[in-house]
Amino acid sequence: DSIQKELEATIRVMTQLKQEFVMLRITTLLTTVKKLRGIDAEAGDEILVSTLATAASNGDSLLSATVNVMKLSLLVFYQEWKEAVDFVRKAGNIRQFLSGSFVSVRYTFLEALTNLKAAQSA
Repeated sequence: DSIQKELEATIRVMTQLKQEFVMLRITTLLTTVKKLRGIDAEAGDEILVSTLATAASNGDSLLSATVNVMKLSLLVFYQEWKEAVDFVRKAGNIRQFLSGSFVSVRYTFLEALTNLKAAQSA
């Protein structure tokens, strides 16, 4: 409970400080804590959706791509393979917005793992 409260407080602070990328990492942790505790099945989705809307309104392709990688990370972490496959197909080539960052490598790995699981289940 104290970890959850600390993460929620940190997200509010990072939002006020306009630290979107740090806030996204913390949101992923908070989502994981809530889901593992069985508190909220859709934990963190509203934060990711609002961040995605902000990125779209500002024309920030990097932030938008990073949010999409975080979403895919959560789908893979929870082994929601069908949703992950659908997400990869809908996301298109977001790698072009992630050049030069470790997030590009992470996305490539997650995309490959998702496609491998899709091939195994076919």
